[in-house]
Formats: sequence, C-alpha cells, structure tokens
Amino acid sequence: MALFRTVVLAFTDRPDWYWIGCERLLRHVQDEWRAQPRHRDPVFERDGWRCTVPACSSRRNLHDYHVLFRSRGGDNARDNRVTVCAGHHLHGIHAGRIRAWGAAPDRITWELGVRPGRPPLLRLEGDRYVAR
Repeated sequence: MALFRTVVLAFTDRPDWYWIGCERLLRHVQDEWRAQPRHRDPVFERDGWRCTVPACSSRRNLHDYHVLFRSRGGDNARDNRVTVCAGHHLHGIHAGRIRAWGAAPDRITWELGVRPGRPPLLRLEGDRYVAR
C-alpha cells in the first residue's frame, strides 16, 4: 500500500489532491497498455479472447489448440484451431479428461469428464448439450 501511495503521489503536484494522482496514474497505465502491439493470433480474435471449452470463459493464459494434433496429421488451418485456457489444455485435453473433434469455430464436439471404460460425463456440440 505504501508503494501505491508513493506512485500516486508521483503523479500529482499537490499531496492533498490524491484523487488527481490516482486518475493520472490510471491514464498512464491505460496509455501504456494501448501502446503495446496487439497479439496477432487470428484464432484468439475469432474466439473473442476466451477459452472455447463449454462453460469456461477464461481470458487468461490462452493457448492456440490444434483440434486434430499436428502429430496425428492435423494442420494449422483455422478450422483445426481453437482457443483454450492453459488449465483445460494441459489438465483436461492432454490429461485425457476432455476430448474435442470437428471443425472450428462452430462444429466442435466436446466430451467432458472422459473416464476409461465409461461414457463421458457430458457431451456438447458447440455449446449445446447432446443427450447420450
């Protein structure tokens, strides 16, 4: 908190106008954010910068996921790629708990809660539930 106060006071010339320092600091941060180059991944842009796994809307730690793995003959075409968060990618898909197939962005079938020798807990086509 002391560091924040020091930074805010650096953005104002009158200590009693603390709120002006806060406003100037926020403007500075916003200007710096906007000055950064945009990420150029068209898949992230298409997917709204959110994880596409059903019921997840994470905007953090996004990965560009190949629905059909390149090691299994998948390509880099946009219809073979979707945005997924790191958690679903590493602990869901690569751990075998989530399966996905189809064509992005609207024709992906998702199976969640995949278990050996048993049906998945949930199957969705896009964001629509599919009864077993």
